[in-house]
Amino acid sequence: MRTHSRSEWASSTFKIWLYTCLASSALFSPLVSAEESKTPLAGEAFQTEVKGREIDVPTRSRRSITAVDFGVLVNPKGPRTQEVLPYGSFFVWRNADTRRFRGTFSGLYNDARYNVGSDRAHGWEAVFTFNNYIVPFGRYEDVEGRAIEDVELKWSSIFAGLGIGYRKPLPPGHQDSALEMALTYEPGYLWFDRSSHTSSAFIIPSDTYEGRVHFRLRTDLLDRNLMELAHKGMSFGGDLVSGHRAHWQQWGGVVFDPPDVQKERNYLAGSVYAVAAGGVPFVGSDRHRLIGSAYGGIGQHLDRFSAFRLPGRPKGYEWDALSRPMLPGVAFNELFPRRYFITDLTYRYGAMLALFPYIRGTYAVVERARFADNGTIKMQMDSLPAIGGGIITRGPWRTQIEANYTYNFGIFRSTDSGPQMGGHGIFISLSRGLSSSKSKSESSKTPPASDEAPMNIIK
Repeated sequence: MRTHSRSEWASSTFKIWLYTCLASSALFSPLVSAEESKTPLAGEAFQTEVKGREIDVPTRSRRSITAVDFGVLVNPKGPRTQEVLPYGSFFVWRNADTRRFRGTFSGLYNDARYNVGSDRAHGWEAVFTFNNYIVPFGRYEDVEGRAIEDVELKWSSIFAGLGIGYRKPLPPGHQDSALEMALTYEPGYLWFDRSSHTSSAFIIPSDTYEGRVHFRLRTDLLDRNLMELAHKGMSFGGDLVSGHRAHWQQWGGVVFDPPDVQKERNYLAGSVYAVAAGGVPFVGSDRHRLIGSAYGGIGQHLDRFSAFRLPGRPKGYEWDALSRPMLPGVAFNELFPRRYFITDLTYRYGAMLALFPYIRGTYAVVERARFADNGTIKMQMDSLPAIGGGIITRGPWRTQIEANYTYNFGIFRSTDSGPQMGGHGIFISLSRGLSSSKSKSESSKTPPASDEAPMNIIK
């Protein structure tokens, strides 16, 4: 009865959210002048008037960007170490067409990719990759709001890759409008150690060499507005990873079922995504936008260390960051499914030049760990609908700020009376462009409204 009523509540709330989207479009439409100018796109020059003052914004190159992103993710009654989780990273993007570098650096986690070709190669290029995740403290798993500290582990990984890629520019002709494919081999190493909470009965995994064959596809046909938010068009792609571990022996135990290490030695994981943005039907103003997305993943012989990890924190709106799924109201890496499907629909309104409130509804079907009747832990598919909203705007010191609140109806959270289904999620993210190439032709009427790239792009 309790599960049924929660399902009805989630369904009713989703309907309210959908009707709110439609009502918001109708209510805001009369406030928009029929002669309003179109939404300025990222990097393009435009003129506007603010409080009687004429502002000329020059063309801005988006090919050379350095930005910093930091914020805090709050999950009340969530995982013990992640109820309040600060985060931060540097982002570097350099695009000279035949030479491109993209890197995200945060110390514990770093990810970099370098593509190099030539005009005579007709789109073919060499690809170099690097990523590491080195964490000096233990990580446990949460099951139904309860921390399973007996399986807490320190584990880290490092991978470097080499391969071949292909890139073809696509409409609408922006610097990031392209089809990009790559096939790489990524040799790496995984190592493990106990923490202070690890049970003596838990068998530590063996350190091992791991080699991965990785096929990757990214296709971006999006127009983005001056805040780098999806405005019109679509983006889609996917990843297919085949991994092999050279030295993999029996590990685990305690409350989880003993793993089949022979099968885990060779694993396969595939994921796809699609994002589409456009106007609201029957509404002429392009201040009203609908953005829909879908993410899915499935794997074979995945374990705790190769399974998908679904981030609950913002991952940005840049062309590659869009490929990563986000499940609102969930703590960072709280879930580790072997299968998942996530879809959401966002209504966003351009209230002012740099003020974008939005509401978002999410429906997800995700495999997660649940307690069985005998006290052991089994994986099963569950639904995790969520609804929330937020605002994206310019902040002080030329920052871009996003603040969001979400309620997830399907996530478990701990209470004094035991675990309950349903939890709150809040994040506040600040991004600031540290450098950006500008056009040489700048207006002399007034200083530009922004001489740095508004960035909400960090994954």
